[in-house]
Amino acid sequence: MMSLTRWLVLWLATLLAGCASLPDASGRAPVSALAPDHDGPLGRLASQTVPAGPLSGFKLLASGPVALQTRLALIERARSSVDLQVYQFKRDRSGWAMLSALRDAAARGVRVRLLVDDFYTVGDDLMWLGMSAHPRVEVRLFNPIGVGRDSLWLRLMASLLGEERLHRRMHNKLMVVDGVIAIAGGRNIGDEYFAGEGDQNYYDFDVLTAGAVVSQLSRSFDPYWNSRFTHDVRVVLDHRDADESLRVAFAHLMAQACGSSACVPAPLPASEAPAWLDIAQGLARGRLEVHLAHASAAADAPEKIEATPAPDITGLAASGAEVQLRVGMAIRQAREEMVIVSPYLIPGANGIATLNEFRQRGVRVVLMTNSLAATDEPLVHVGYRRYRTDIVRTGVELYEWSPVRSGRLFRQLLGGRTVMRLHAKCALIDRRFVYLGSMNFDPRSRGLNTEFGLLIHSEGLAEEIRTLVDSMRREAAHRVMLAGDGRTLRWVPGDAPDASADDGFEPGTDFWSRLLWDLLGPFVPEELL
Repeated sequence: MMSLTRWLVLWLATLLAGCASLPDASGRAPVSALAPDHDGPLGRLASQTVPAGPLSGFKLLASGPVALQTRLALIERARSSVDLQVYQFKRDRSGWAMLSALRDAAARGVRVRLLVDDFYTVGDDLMWLGMSAHPRVEVRLFNPIGVGRDSLWLRLMASLLGEERLHRRMHNKLMVVDGVIAIAGGRNIGDEYFAGEGDQNYYDFDVLTAGAVVSQLSRSFDPYWNSRFTHDVRVVLDHRDADESLRVAFAHLMAQACGSSACVPAPLPASEAPAWLDIAQGLARGRLEVHLAHASAAADAPEKIEATPAPDITGLAASGAEVQLRVGMAIRQAREEMVIVSPYLIPGANGIATLNEFRQRGVRVVLMTNSLAATDEPLVHVGYRRYRTDIVRTGVELYEWSPVRSGRLFRQLLGGRTVMRLHAKCALIDRRFVYLGSMNFDPRSRGLNTEFGLLIHSEGLAEEIRTLVDSMRREAAHRVMLAGDGRTLRWVPGDAPDASADDGFEPGTDFWSRLLWDLLGPFVPEELL
């Protein structure tokens, strides 16, 4: 009888053999973004919104339903190209609505390039094959995994036990339309990112942008599209079915999901109608109201997934971590105030030293992250808990997102039917500089995943986001403080610092969940979080 150890070794070898079966893409002819279409409807919109020159325009998309409607409206108006890069693309109503709009755009003659990280494409093979079978549509997968096409558990096992590169992913989120207007930020494509009707949702925001920075955004897409880590979905799956049969299967899948051959999102909640009306009217009149500002885009190199993670900011450039380097350099310029929102927050020893340095210089520091009750990544929370007391001792104002309190804040939007988790990633520096993008403030974003971000010099946008963050910390979070003994942590409502507190017990959790993560804590490798 084969021993269990030998069976596991053979099973793992089979997994890795599947992972290594992808063809060499290095000889593939590179494909570039099309020239900006300044004469199309979006080109005219962009030129009327932002004057020619070095400035860019930014409009915050703080509402999930409005963010989805805006994406669909831009795709509907596309005339030459849509380039979409995303970490997760869900097979749900929002995802199908996006695919329906992209398919229709391609039928009008628009070139569509879809680039999706492969880790969460489990069960989606027929959908992506069907989408790629439409003329003028190409779908590519970043860092494909040759196993577990229908099993996320197999993929998790392959990434944890097998080749290290498998758990290094493309975390970027970007859509560029006609080379003249774009949406960038932290949202993936899926119902939970657009305030759908599921049992959980993510609160996030991104920006619609036009002007000078869009050319940088467009150029950032091509290195990923042409990377040797990116493969056409048909090559990955080695599928030989005729295009027509794949299109029929695609239409059948859409009809199953949406009840027809086209898919539309759920109607906007009444509370979101004014925000959408503002954008819809701007699209109709051909000019959006935006914050005008100087800005730049930062994107990690695709090769980062093979680089050795840098131990600190001094080695980030060599490892391809351009976003972490640029944001880190900006943060270190703070003189008065720094506000950071990150759903996953693990500062590490260097981060604690930096926080101490800020406080010694008199910089006010506000941090917001998920609580244990709110997080969808409890292992990451374990890594964060190692530093939580040290963070508070520096004098930093630390807030943890509460699913109960945030439920009150968003009840009008969501009807109280869902758990709301924090997913936004941003930094505000001295009330005039904004970072907004895909990067979390944790080791995974620094050294493993590729990231994307915008760095924007705008007092107006900074104030708008700061007002939003102030509302979040007052009404949707607990402040974490130290009790009188200097050791025990206290959680008090963000809008009532003198109210009774939960001392030593994380709000919204039970004894057994806290015990589980206490026991697992010493065994969790921080560099993989």
